[in-house]
Amino acid sequence: MTIPDVDDREVFLSFTQLPEVGQSPTPDQQQQPWYLVAQVKDDMTINKPTLVLTDRDGSPFALVFEGLERDGLDLKRLGLKKGATAVVPRARRTPPKEAGKRGFVAVEKGRAAEVRAVPGPLEEALELARRMRAMDAAREAGQAEDPCAGGCGKGGEGGGLVKCTGCGRVRYCGKVSESSTSGEG
Repeated sequence: MTIPDVDDREVFLSFTQLPEVGQSPTPDQQQQPWYLVAQVKDDMTINKPTLVLTDRDGSPFALVFEGLERDGLDLKRLGLKKGATAVVPRARRTPPKEAGKRGFVAVEKGRAAEVRAVPGPLEEALELARRMRAMDAAREAGQAEDPCAGGCGKGGEGGGLVKCTGCGRVRYCGKVSESSTSGEG
């Protein structure tokens, strides 16, 4: 599976870029799906499941799951908890009823299962997607370079098994740790 380009603002829209309910999507949007990605800031469930989110541009808005009772959807079990990143496919903005208020995104009862959660903050999720996309592109181009090899330059060669502190990838490395030699002498 190819990792999508999360920097493509035609596919990964901010809250203000979303088409409004009842508005026809642009021709580009009709050809390909679009997604709203935002970080969960709070669970404001009172009568129906409602989350307060902040999109990649810093705009706060509510995500309301319509047609469900207060306990009709376990948001935490779905991973939609404070600090996580929500991904809402083909989201539409519901305009506010009163001037000066913000709109919100409503998810119909039958589409609630389509909303996905990525554990972790929005910026980290976007950065991880960028890194994975870059690694896929390097692999497809025939470049077998290890993106973690910057520390010792030996890539997958060497003896010991180490974990990259940047991306968490585990690989073999022949570099002797400074901490293991600092007590000698």
